[in-house]
Amino acid sequence: MSYPRIIFMRHGETEWNLAGRTQGHLNSPLTEKGRGQAQKLGEILKRELGTPDGYAQMVSPIGRTLETAENIKKHFAFDPTPVDLLKEIDLGKLSGLCRPEMEEQFPDHMDGKPDYDWYFGAPGGETMDDMRKRATQWLDSLNGPTIAVAHGQIGKVIRGIYLGLTDAQILRLKEPQGVVHVLEDGQETIWT
Repeated sequence: MSYPRIIFMRHGETEWNLAGRTQGHLNSPLTEKGRGQAQKLGEILKRELGTPDGYAQMVSPIGRTLETAENIKKHFAFDPTPVDLLKEIDLGKLSGLCRPEMEEQFPDHMDGKPDYDWYFGAPGGETMDDMRKRATQWLDSLNGPTIAVAHGQIGKVIRGIYLGLTDAQILRLKEPQGVVHVLEDGQETIWT
């Protein structure tokens, strides 16, 4: 399937990112560094696009992405519409926990999973299949070029579908903060 150009960004660093605590649908405010990363996104968009003319503008409705959007506005005329399909993965019973707590309370789920693979299929949470369906629904809803601010895991799945990757390849994608992912013609470019 062919999709329009997408300018995708992850929210800036949050207090819980720094503390190693999971968020999922929960929220934690941006750190000072996170606010700086978000303002940098605005500077990059201003430099590369000038204006958002011709782009739909969307944001996840979770607080950290809304706060990121507010900081982007300091340098770029960004007026996004909140879209539920852009919410982060639902982590179910892992929500709000740090790694040692997850390993203690859910050892079978955590055992042998590298990186952030444990995000998918958490007890009571969304699976990779759930995320693929939601990301595909969002991608299929796009009517033209789009600028979006969302989260690491939903971002990996959106980017992976756009790039034609397998689930295993999607899980290995990085989800950096403070950079802009440009998805166009089946390829990804990163603006820094």
